[in-house]
Amino acid sequence: MTQSIFDSSAFLKSLADDRELAIELLSAFLEDSPVRHESLGRALDADDAGGASKLAHSLKGMCGVIRSEGLVALALSMEHSAKNGKLDETRAQYAGFTKTLAAAREEIERFMEQG
Repeated sequence: MTQSIFDSSAFLKSLADDRELAIELLSAFLEDSPVRHESLGRALDADDAGGASKLAHSLKGMCGVIRSEGLVALALSMEHSAKNGKLDETRAQYAGFTKTLAAAREEIERFMEQG
């Protein structure tokens, strides 16, 4: 069995089991994360290390709000490598983040459909 990328139980617990607030935060994540993710990709395409670092930091915060520790760790790695000007490393991490983000989004959508 694979470990969940999005731990809905831990997320709900962090919100005192307020499902309405959880849905609101998750909806914002589903809306905003693709925009920031694509912006990070464009920064990497433009060799903009500073922009990439800031965008990875922003994604890290978003992923922290929903308590996705795996995504937080990946975003932190991208933030550090970009800050250090290691954009090839950041691009490789971005590829892994992209796959993990897609899986997390699927888990979140399933959680939200449970009503």
